[in-house]
Amino acid sequence: MEITAQMVKELREQTGAGMMECKQALIEAQGDMERARLILREKGAAAAVKRESRQASEGVVVAAVSPDRRRGALLELNAETDFVARNDEFQSLAKELVQQLVDTGFEGSLEEFLQQPSQVAPDRTVRQRVEDLVARIREKIVIGRIATFSTDSTGCVDTYIHLGGKIGVMVELKAATEAGAQHPETLHLAREIGMQIAFGNPGYLTREEVPQQLIDEEREVQKQRALNEGKPAQAIDKIVEGRLSKFFEQICLLDQGYIRDEKKSVKQVIDEFSKAVGESLTVKRWVRFRVGESSGS
Repeated sequence: MEITAQMVKELREQTGAGMMECKQALIEAQGDMERARLILREKGAAAAVKRESRQASEGVVVAAVSPDRRRGALLELNAETDFVARNDEFQSLAKELVQQLVDTGFEGSLEEFLQQPSQVAPDRTVRQRVEDLVARIREKIVIGRIATFSTDSTGCVDTYIHLGGKIGVMVELKAATEAGAQHPETLHLAREIGMQIAFGNPGYLTREEVPQQLIDEEREVQKQRALNEGKPAQAIDKIVEGRLSKFFEQICLLDQGYIRDEKKSVKQVIDEFSKAVGESLTVKRWVRFRVGESSGS
């Protein structure tokens, strides 16, 4: 069967593959368009396997939240180059996948998610959707990691994306009542806390959560530093405790200075929002993704 330019053009529009690849697939399929598409898909999967050894440290973090703010998700999609990470198809796939996490209420592992049917193309799995894009773009693309939150009627989930998708945060707040969880000021606080975490990158909520070993190590570091600076022996303990307090302000969310007003601690800001809502608001949990962390870069 003769392979016409129109057939090649049509297959290329349907798959995004190169012209020569489309022509070769049509030749192998003896002009059968459906078979040619399958051949290109199979080759795309093979190409994805060949690219597995490459480093995919660029990418984007995307987020989605359900309308009732009770479910949320973060997803990191990685590529080899920033050029591909800014590609419209790449960005679109990332948004498609994170929305699927929220819409389906998925709460499993990344490997389990890769095996799920695509919400957009039910005949393809999530893994195959990624492989299809690999075949078109010809660069290693992987889902680096996912995170999902699900809460009850007294919870509120929100997300914050920073630096054009280089950093993403998801946070869950708890209120005393459903009305409190849905209060506009609670939603406002959730966004503020997300922004705070994006900038401050705290490791713990409170001082009580910091492992004693880490505290002891920091205390010893600051003691040696004070001694090396020639501080008076009788002042060492006070100096060390003061520096430990600064250490806690760096790593504990509630102790951090509020990004909009460093004179206030985050705890003070939460207390102010709680008064506005009329009930106690607390930070239950959060997750923060920075592009490249999951690849070890």
